[in-house]
Amino acid sequence: MGKRKLRGFVLPTIYVIITVSIFVGVMLLGQSFMFEPSDYDYGVGALTDTSKPVTSEDVKADVNILAPVGSNIPITVHFYNRDDNEELQQNSLIYYANTYMPNTGILYTSDTEFPVAVVYEGKVSEIIDDEFFGQCVVIEHNSNLRTYYYGLKNIEVKVGDELTTGAILGMSNNNTIMNDKNTFLLETYYNNELINPENFIGTKITDYN
Repeated sequence: MGKRKLRGFVLPTIYVIITVSIFVGVMLLGQSFMFEPSDYDYGVGALTDTSKPVTSEDVKADVNILAPVGSNIPITVHFYNRDDNEELQQNSLIYYANTYMPNTGILYTSDTEFPVAVVYEGKVSEIIDDEFFGQCVVIEHNSNLRTYYYGLKNIEVKVGDELTTGAILGMSNNNTIMNDKNTFLLETYYNNELINPENFIGTKITDYN
């Protein structure tokens, strides 16, 4: 059988097909190395610091109200609440000059003197003399919250001082109300009303804005 000759248009057609195939392959290969928009956005997001900076207000919100004295100093007379049962009310009375008086705060008592600290930062608004307990330091924490520290001596602050949490106000003092023992009384006013300091200690200052 004689050899067949390729027609004149066959070879050019083959060349065109090969060329087109190479071109398409190169294009597809190039696209496989390109980043998708979502990949790029993700990369930028990973480099962006989205964490919220800690502000002074955040730090304040996280601070608890401290106890004014060490844990070794007991509460001997609790806050008087008219809604408490009879036993609790009896433990919330101060006896003085043949008279029982409802306690307006919490009374700490010890045989030896002890330091007294401010429960939360604030400004010294007054230093007054009380006829029963002696000297008292008043701390204004905000427009709604004040604490009163009765029965102090060797007071280390003055009116107008800005105090940090835990700053020492002075020392406890002997008091005839509690048979000449060292005593200290803490009162707490919120919105100009007395509240139980035992429920106040350990809470967040943001509860009293």
